Amino acid sequence: MQSPSLRLLERRFLPSPMRLLAWGIATAGICCVAFVSWYWVSHALASGWTSTDIHNYILGGLRLNAGHPFYGYGPGDERILLTDPGTDYPIYSPPLIGVVFRLVVLLPANGLYIWWAIMDLLEIVAVVVLVRRATLATGLVLIPLSISIGSAMEYGNVDCLLVAGLVLAWWWMTRGHDNWAALAIAVLASIKLTPVILVLWLIVTGRTRPAAIAIGCGVAFAVVAMAGTEPLIFAKFYEVTTANFAGAYGLQTPSAWARAIGAPAEIAALMPRMILVGGAVLMWLARRRPALAWSIGALLMWLGSPVADLQTPALALVALAPLAWPMTGRQGTEQSEAGADRSAEKHHGRTETPAPGTLGAETTP
Repeated sequence: MQSPSLRLLERRFLPSPMRLLAWGIATAGICCVAFVSWYWVSHALASGWTSTDIHNYILGGLRLNAGHPFYGYGPGDERILLTDPGTDYPIYSPPLIGVVFRLVVLLPANGLYIWWAIMDLLEIVAVVVLVRRATLATGLVLIPLSISIGSAMEYGNVDCLLVAGLVLAWWWMTRGHDNWAALAIAVLASIKLTPVILVLWLIVTGRTRPAAIAIGCGVAFAVVAMAGTEPLIFAKFYEVTTANFAGAYGLQTPSAWARAIGAPAEIAALMPRMILVGGAVLMWLARRRPALAWSIGALLMWLGSPVADLQTPALALVALAPLAWPMTGRQGTEQSEAGADRSAEKHHGRTETPAPGTLGAETTP
């Protein structure tokens, strides 16, 4: 008969069949990502990164430093090689990324290798942490997303920063640091628009103070962007964004999939907007389940984008954060319930007086 101490040692040091399966799948996913990343990065090194996103960011910073338009071309500016039939703008990102790259291009080699190394390191850290915390789910996702993850690492795309930053934001929220998470969301949405959907998540789940912090910080970053570019830069950014939504020519968008099966171009172009509206409704319906609502918002960053390219599906990694760090029942519901209670109290003319050690007690004046 086996002794209790021996059984304890077996449970501690011998993995269960399910854990072996999870780590086997995760290993296969990591191998896929490693191979694809090696292939794409080798390709980028051979081409000198001339057709990658980091090259576009650098050119944007150089145009601004030369006094040329960020969303257009000046005399002698290098034109961007278009990879799809979309609008002819040199960059689609918010103007703050241009302000950042006004400084980056002052580094050796225009900061190309430093930026690329930082983005790749952030993506690798995010993947490793997710594998460690949610082994089976992450392993299953890594296999189909390996091409997108490798592409993001090749391009030095800011999506690498988004994945790491939003995983960190979720971790902060599970630790009760909602304000820090809101600041992270504001920073990321200011350099790439897609995370703005998570501001809606803050609102629908009753996190009104963090939502206000995110919006206020976003306004402050907008002022910085205008100071570093031109006063009317957001009018031009609005023009770029609406033009992209009108065509929705991204290669990894539902619009592209709809056109591939023969859908009319007018209907296909509406797909990102329809998905955004539908996804926002789903987030509201799931407001009392913040983890589910977060995952929906994370997927909308990809499926609701009109310019989603090969690397964009890598943002789906953000949807795994709630599996890596589950939000406790109290963390997950008290904010949304508090928001709902405040709305009800306003409607019935009542105020809330919190009692020590409780979520709050209602009194009628």
